[in-house]
Amino acid sequence: MLTCTRCKEGKPATSEFFPPHNKKRNGLDSWCRSCRATYRSSICRGKHRGSISDAALKDLKASVSECVICGDSNTPLVVDHDHITGEVRGLLCNHCNRGLGHFRDDPTLLEFAAQYLYASCDSPKWEEYLNAKPSGSEMLGDGDG
Repeated sequence: MLTCTRCKEGKPATSEFFPPHNKKRNGLDSWCRSCRATYRSSICRGKHRGSISDAALKDLKASVSECVICGDSNTPLVVDHDHITGEVRGLLCNHCNRGLGHFRDDPTLLEFAAQYLYASCDSPKWEEYLNAKPSGSEMLGDGDG
């Protein structure tokens, strides 16, 4: 018998009741299949229910076929949201979504990272990047144009 650490129920220690887990000594997850399925369902489907309707999310998924940042259309898209407001921003590939998260959704950190990459690789596009970069007021929409 193995006790699920989430629901605290004792169940037979078999793969029928506990999914496999390669980091555990016994090879089985510490949560039973039912608890793991419930958890996965809630994090994959229910996380954005308070900030976007099912219909709006369905429309968004139907209208976007590639990552908004990198343009990749060969990988599944995930919902990107603002971690402060909870508002859905769009659909991104997993790489871009995680990248934003790793930079704590901070545009300044992303800008510094871009400058670091351009400068450290002696990129021929560095001058082009500097000349094309909008000023702070243009980025905020305060410009006259």
